[in-house]
Amino acid sequence: MKNLEQLIGSTGASAPIDFIKKILNCLPLAVVITDNENKVLFANHCGTEVLSQAEDQEPKQIFSSPLPQNALHWQKKALMPDNHVVGYLYMHISDQNSDAMFKGLLDSAYDGIYVTDAKGKTIFLNDAYERISGISRNILLNSYMDDLVRDGVLSVTLTKDVVRSRKPITLNQTNQNNKNVVITGSPVFDKDGKVVKVITNVRDITELVNLQKELHFEKKRRALLQNSLLEESAGDNVICNSEEFKEVLALAKKVSRLRSNVLILGETGTGKEVVAQYIHRHSQNDASPFVKTNCGAISKYLLESELFGYAPGAFTGASPKGKMGLFELADNGTLFLDEVGELPLELQTALLRVLQDGELTRVGDTVVRKVNVRIIAATNRDLEAMTASGEFRQDLYFRLNVINLQIPPLRERRSDIPLLAEKMLSTLNKKYGENKVMTEGFLNSLLDKEWPGNIRELNNYIERQFVLSDETILDNPDNTVSGSNTGGNISVKGLPSMHEAKLELESILIARAMEEAGSTHKAAALLKMSQPTFYRRYKQLFPD
Repeated sequence: MKNLEQLIGSTGASAPIDFIKKILNCLPLAVVITDNENKVLFANHCGTEVLSQAEDQEPKQIFSSPLPQNALHWQKKALMPDNHVVGYLYMHISDQNSDAMFKGLLDSAYDGIYVTDAKGKTIFLNDAYERISGISRNILLNSYMDDLVRDGVLSVTLTKDVVRSRKPITLNQTNQNNKNVVITGSPVFDKDGKVVKVITNVRDITELVNLQKELHFEKKRRALLQNSLLEESAGDNVICNSEEFKEVLALAKKVSRLRSNVLILGETGTGKEVVAQYIHRHSQNDASPFVKTNCGAISKYLLESELFGYAPGAFTGASPKGKMGLFELADNGTLFLDEVGELPLELQTALLRVLQDGELTRVGDTVVRKVNVRIIAATNRDLEAMTASGEFRQDLYFRLNVINLQIPPLRERRSDIPLLAEKMLSTLNKKYGENKVMTEGFLNSLLDKEWPGNIRELNNYIERQFVLSDETILDNPDNTVSGSNTGGNISVKGLPSMHEAKLELESILIARAMEEAGSTHKAAALLKMSQPTFYRRYKQLFPD
C-alpha cells in the first residue's frame, strides 16, 4: 500500500478520509496505522509524538518507514477485508499518560486509597485519604508503615498481615481524626504470584454510624414510650371490679385475637382509650405500633396531612423532606381514632378508601402506598343519628362498626369507684411525695355522686381535694370543696383566692358545655371559644 487512502479504500469504508483523520487526532492515545509490512502510513497527533520521541527523529521521517521495534508491543489489530491482511492498527497509552489518568481516577474517588509496596513503604495516597485521616501526604509518602505506627502518626497497619496471609483483610476502627472507618487491605501479585503491593481502601462511615445510633435510640425511645403508653391497659392495671366492666373487657380480649375494626362507644371520660390499648396489648401484634390521635383536637386543615402524610413542598411550611402520616407510622399495628365523630366529611371519604383498599396517597403526592392497619375508633356521639342526618357517612360507619363495644358510665359501675379513687390517690402521692389517705366516709361520699364526667371527673375531683386539703387524711370533702364539676355553685370553707375561684368556675363552665353539647366543637361554640383552645383547657382541667 502506498498511502492511507488506498488502505482505507481497500477496507470498504465509506467515510471521507479527512473525517477519519480528525476523529483519530481527537483521541487521547497514540494510534498508528501501517501497511502489511509494518510501514507507517498514518499516526495521529499522540502517535506521532510518541514515535518521534522513541526514535529521536523528525515526525516527517516516521512515515513510509518501518514501525520502530519498541512499538511492536503496542495493542495490535489486523485490518482484514475479505480475510486478507492489508495493514495493522496499533494503539498505545504512554506510561506518563497512564500514571496521570490513574492518579486522576483515584483522586476522584470518595473512599481513601493508600498504596504501599510489600515492605510497607508508602508509594501513593489519594486526596480522599488526606481528608478522612487528616494527615498530610507529605508526612506519609515514602515513609514505612511500621515507622508511622511507632511514631503515633497511624494507629494501625494492615500491610504485614495482608502480605503474610495473601488475602484481603478488613477491620473497623475510629481513626485519630475521630471518624468511624472501614479499612480493607488487598494484595497485588506479580506474574510469579508474589505480593508486590498492598492497596488499602478506607471508607468513612461516620455519618452511617451516627444514623444507626439515632435510629437505635429512636427505636428504644419509641419502645419505652409505647410500653409506658400501654402500661395502664395491662391486665393488672385495668380497674375492674364491676360485672358490667368485666363483660366489656372479656369481649375486648376476645376481639383482640383478630384484626377486625372496633368501634368503642361511651360517654366522655369512661376510659375508651384504655379499652383500645387493652385490645392492642392482648393482640398478636402487641409488639407493633399503637398510634393514637384525637380527630377533634386537630384543625381539619391539618388533619389530612397528619393522617395520610404529605409530599415534599406540598404546602407552605411543609418539610422539604415530606412526612409520613399516622397510617404509615401504624403500619402492621393499630391506629386509635379518638372522637371519630368529629372527622370532617371530606376526610371520611379518604378514610373509607384506606379501610376498603388498604391504600393511601400523601397530600400533594401521586404515589399510592399500601398499609396494613387495624382501626379502633371511639366516640361519645350517636353515630347512627349522625348518619341519618348526613353528618357521618353510612358506609364508613358500617366499616368501623364491625365490632361494637359499649363502655358503661361510672354511675352504672359504682363498685369500681373506690378502686379508681385509690389508684388516683396513689398516683398523686407518688407524684407529689405525699402519703395522704382517704377515710371510709370520703369514699362513701364519692359513691353518692352521679359523676356525669365519669372517670375523668372523678380523677379531677380527687386531685382538687388532694391539692386543697391541708390534712394528710381526706375525710369530709365538704370541708374543702363541695359539689362536682358540673354543680351550679361554688361552696368553699373560708374565702378562696381569686385564682382558685376562677379555676373552679372555668371547670364548671367547661364541664357543663361538654355535657350539653357532646363534642368539643359544639361545646367551644357554646362558650364562644375556638375549638383548639377549648380542647386544650378541657384536657388540662379533666385529664384522662
